[in-house]
Amino acid sequence: MNAKDLLNKTLYPSGLQNARRKEYNYYDTLAITTGILSYFFFQTALGNIFARNKRLPLSGSEIFLVDGIAAYIETPITTPALLNSLNELLQQSYLQISIDGRVQAKLPGMDFIQYMLVFNEDATPERLLPIVETKTRNLPIPIFMNSTSSFEFQFVTTAAAATAFNGINMRLVLNGVQIDKLDSYYYDAVKNNKFQQISTTYYNTVVIPNGNEQTFQLFADANQANNLYSKVFPLSDITTMQIQNIEVLFNQPDVPIDPITIYNSRLNNILVITVDDVDIYRSNLVDTLSVVAGFAGNITDSAAATTAYNMFMNLRQSKTLRIPVEIPANSNVSMQLIQPNSSLGVTGEFTVALRGVETRKLA
Repeated sequence: MNAKDLLNKTLYPSGLQNARRKEYNYYDTLAITTGILSYFFFQTALGNIFARNKRLPLSGSEIFLVDGIAAYIETPITTPALLNSLNELLQQSYLQISIDGRVQAKLPGMDFIQYMLVFNEDATPERLLPIVETKTRNLPIPIFMNSTSSFEFQFVTTAAAATAFNGINMRLVLNGVQIDKLDSYYYDAVKNNKFQQISTTYYNTVVIPNGNEQTFQLFADANQANNLYSKVFPLSDITTMQIQNIEVLFNQPDVPIDPITIYNSRLNNILVITVDDVDIYRSNLVDTLSVVAGFAGNITDSAAATTAYNMFMNLRQSKTLRIPVEIPANSNVSMQLIQPNSSLGVTGEFTVALRGVETRKLA
């Protein structure tokens, strides 16, 4: 055996192996269109390799494990009005992934949507400082996509967002590991299993009516619009949740204000989680607070010339818990956000996102 054969021996599957693993991603691009609120990815015929590389279902020789999800909105955010529409993509839109008719994930846009904010002045106008948010939703439990399964990747947004981003492309990318079958065989990921674990985000978006001291009860109202929440407590008798990460995102109010005042005001809000009347989590928002907001103003120089400008605040942070919060099946759970008097900003929304692993009994 020569040197080349020796070097390559471990790089090719042997006669005893029937699968090849490789790092891979699937991507698809769809244009957001006024009046269309639901978008189904990976259903368009292939053709333009720059727009998409996969149409589902998978071929009979493929298995794909999704461990990361990202999407990019292909337009710069340059005004507070457009940023307000971006907030609807982040907080009032979601990606729902179903396999064989069973929902595997319902993720808010804030989990996976990437975007570009551009500080600018309106004299020319000139773009001064682009900032790109490179958000990716990494999944602790990969989504298993079998070659024999049916799939649905549905993105749902609002009428206002569809109008604001009319004609703008949204590119969805699934990162993961592909397994190429070298022999024909069938693999059942749930066979003989009584339970299934899935990566999940429980989220709830709430309108802020005013700045008075008040307590917002979260994950408690099943009569909300479907795009504003993904779960209510208590969980069912066959479902548990382990909360591993928490983010609280405040957006731009209907009448934009200086985003710094929003950030400083919201630091003192308190998030409280109780399980079966036990105080499990109680903290201000110093390490969980995110603010995505914009503001338009004017600068006047010494010659009394006035220049309009647009500025933005894009602070995304979340807290990964050293000790996860465990939510037992059918337990008494209360989650509250408490704001003090004179809170800013008002008439906007905030979203609480709880990321972790859900365990559920298989039917």
